[in-house]
Order: sequence, then C-alpha cells, then structure tokens
Amino acid sequence: MKEIFTYTFLSIAEWRKFFILVLLVSILTLLEAFPVISIAAFLFEKLIYLSVGVFLIYILRHSSTPEIFYENLEKNKISTFLFHFIPSASGILLALILIFSFWLFFLILILEFSASMYILANPHNFLNALASANMLAKILIGFYLVYLLFYSYIFLGKFGEALSKENFKDAFLSMIMSLFDFKFWVKTFNLKYFLIYIVWSIIITLVYSIISFVYIVDIFPKLIINPDLTLLIIPIFVAISTILSYFTFFSAYFAKAAID
Repeated sequence: MKEIFTYTFLSIAEWRKFFILVLLVSILTLLEAFPVISIAAFLFEKLIYLSVGVFLIYILRHSSTPEIFYENLEKNKISTFLFHFIPSASGILLALILIFSFWLFFLILILEFSASMYILANPHNFLNALASANMLAKILIGFYLVYLLFYSYIFLGKFGEALSKENFKDAFLSMIMSLFDFKFWVKTFNLKYFLIYIVWSIIITLVYSIISFVYIVDIFPKLIINPDLTLLIIPIFVAISTILSYFTFFSAYFAKAAID
C-alpha cells in the first residue's frame, strides 16, 4: 500500500501538470452544462483522465525508483502527459461503455423475465417497489446484486491491467474480458489484492460521501444565492476528483501486480 500513496503524492507534486489537468477538466465540466456539446465534453473529459492514467502507469513501469518516476514525469511535455495514450484510453472507455450497457441490459432482462418492469417506473422508490415484487424477481435481483458486487471486486485489477496496455486493441480486450476472465477472478483471492481493494474502496466511498454531504448541506444553498461561486467550486471539486483518480490508477496497477 505504501507504493500507492507514494506514487500518488509524487504525481500531485508535479504541480504544473496537475494544475493544467484540473484547469482543462474544469473547462470541460463547464461545457457539460450546454446540451448540444455536453456528451462530447463528458466523453472527452473521461478520455483525458484515462490517457493520463495510462501515461502514469507507463512511466511507473519504466522507472526503477520513485525518484526516477518523478524525473520522467517532470521532463515529459504536457501534450504527452495529456494526449499520448488517447488510443489506449479510447479502448478502455469504449469497453467501460459496453460493460455499463451489459449490466443495464442484464437488469432489464431480469425485470422483463420476472414481469417486474414496474420497479423502474419510480427509481426513487426502488426499495419499496422491490419489496412488493414477486419472489422470482427478488431471487434474480439478489443474484444480480451479488454478481455485481463480486464484479466490482475484480474490476479494480482488470482496470490496472488495461492501464498497462499501450494500444486500443489490448486496452479494450483487457477491460472487456473483466466480464468473462474467470481465471483472473480466481487469482484475485489473495490477501494483498484484498487489502488494496478494501483500502481503495473505503477511501473512495468516504471521500465522495463527505463531498456529497457538504455539497448538499452547505455548498448547494450558497450556489442558489450566488451562482458565480460555481467558477470557484468546480476547480476545487475537480482537483479532489483528480487526486482520487491518481489514487485509483495506482491502486488498480498494484492490485494487478499483486496477482502476477
């Protein structure tokens, strides 16, 4: 675990690249408010993050010490940092979209088969609707949730494998095979992988829960009164998300390394 935090803080310490990434993503986040270009801005934002992730893992794999890692990170141009691994990032992003579509289709198939599509009529009342569903629906949705929970466990390692690929095809296949690579699933049952996953999931859940609470209770009411504060709030939130993204990239890589 020590390596994960070491490389995360070293990446943040290269403040010029960190600042430019935060600035670029903040601009894209603002553009997402415009209906015509919102989807394109959202997808490009994810591509940038993933490209940076592949780049960070690439120089980590070619650096024998943290000091050399920082030197390599510092000497590379910002264009290389942001855009060099866009092909790999595109493969990962496409796979993630297909994986999300698979889980959504799987859920709809279960609800259709068990005559329970009405559950989706009011997502805010999902639990109450589920409680009144027939037994078949409850069993199938229970199986779905267990499968999804287990998938979230092996996803981290597969994400690390995809970040280690340097072209579209390999990155795409590594990510999409997370749904079917049962040999990989078995390998994840070791203590080191489990500890990395637990620490990563707790930190991510805790930080985003705190951010959500603070936003709802304190920040959102202030934004209603003074919308101009958005220009200050967005970069702060983006900076936090960027730090968590760095942490996720290195957690994923070292989780994969734990089973090699």
